[in-house]
Amino acid sequence: MRWRFWQQASGVDVELDRLERRVRRMDAMTRAVFLMHRLDSLGYAEIAQRLGIAVGEVERRIAEAMVVLIQADAEH
Repeated sequence: MRWRFWQQASGVDVELDRLERRVRRMDAMTRAVFLMHRLDSLGYAEIAQRLGIAVGEVERRIAEAMVVLIQADAEH
């Protein structure tokens, strides 16, 4: 994934691996929306335009991604 450069930092490998597994649990569209927002710093409107979806769909996908991440934390 895009955060591989962080693996040089001590003790970060385990957390990055867990985060990567969590992100991979998301369906393809949710993962794309989440990564565009969090890593590319795109706003909801820009993501919606690029993917050809409604802004409301972007909002729903971000919320869905957060649920996946929160549930994964609860399981750990």
